[in-house]
Amino acid sequence: MRCFGKSACRGKSSWLANISILQKSGARPSFSPSGKVIVFDRQDGDGFFHLYLSDLRGKILRRLTGGEAGGPRRSSGYGTFDPTGKYVVFNAEQGQHFGMQMKFLSDPGLGTYFNLWATDIFGKHFWQLTNIPIKQSLFDRVPSMGIVHPLFSPDGKKLIWTERYRDNGYQHCNNNWGYWRLMQGDWRVKNGAPSLVNQTVLYTPTVGNYVTAMGFLDSHTLLVAGNLSGQHVYGMDQYTYNLTTHKLVDLTNTPDYWEEDSSIDPKGGTIVFMSNQASRYKLDFCNPDWAQQPRERDYWMMDRSGSHKQRLSYFNDSSAPEYVGKRVIVAASAFSPDGRYLAATLGIDNGTATKSDIKLEIVLLDLQQPPRKTAQHAHA
Repeated sequence: MRCFGKSACRGKSSWLANISILQKSGARPSFSPSGKVIVFDRQDGDGFFHLYLSDLRGKILRRLTGGEAGGPRRSSGYGTFDPTGKYVVFNAEQGQHFGMQMKFLSDPGLGTYFNLWATDIFGKHFWQLTNIPIKQSLFDRVPSMGIVHPLFSPDGKKLIWTERYRDNGYQHCNNNWGYWRLMQGDWRVKNGAPSLVNQTVLYTPTVGNYVTAMGFLDSHTLLVAGNLSGQHVYGMDQYTYNLTTHKLVDLTNTPDYWEEDSSIDPKGGTIVFMSNQASRYKLDFCNPDWAQQPRERDYWMMDRSGSHKQRLSYFNDSSAPEYVGKRVIVAASAFSPDGRYLAATLGIDNGTATKSDIKLEIVLLDLQQPPRKTAQHAHA
């Protein structure tokens, strides 16, 4: 990026007052309720992903996971703070499972053979929250289940997460995405110990096979991503799902573009999402190594009705100040509680013209016209 290393770097969009690197290695950031701390995960030298806390200047405050007594021993990620800021909920890889020699299965973004856990913000105590069946051998007839992306309801009383509950799914070119659904449970803390009670299915797609919860637009409207209009799984859109009426509305209607990871400003009026609609590369999903194909993604914006779409980042545009000079993808992001910042996952492709080699890092986007909201908590 041309502007990296400078104290101030405006983006091409009028929304971006400054762009800076927060972590040179990391992904899936999420803010504490105070907005002063970020939890994220990164892959360490042991080959596993671990959770860390950082301030807004990028200073590492502590590592939360990675072999502590009573905690998960392998990969952990997708951390999110509870509304009090006293606990972090995350997904963690089971200690024993089928295919342990396949290192890519330790990626929290996939979530295969992962359960939900919680820890205190000091990483001293751990509690396992879910207990899905874990496949141990090829012929044990247990599906390859998994869990990703926990998030709290606006009132903090429920936890929502995404679960892979069946194999197969979209069989285009033998890509086994599996079947996914949304789960929910009541968040309880008794005598300092968190738990999830009344775990139930919240939503199972009747069309398509993939869905994941992105966040709440309000107390009864959930923003989700998936192929819920029957399109190709790699052409997933952004949808609203009304928890009362169960009505599903497609906000993007772009079956030829991959539009998944998104975040919502604190007032629920602006949605930031990733899209490959400006990419110079068309993905070949019949390629068995499709994930290593060259690709590009940037952030886009729209309002909660799907209107007023505009491009937010130009990391792949050679005329933009934030142009990196290499192929870039963007992924999971999160607004700060006051709406001023967007902590974002950036993937820099250091590969060749025909094969990608993506290194994930976290950047902090300082928004020029942020929606304002006073933080309600001062913990963490």
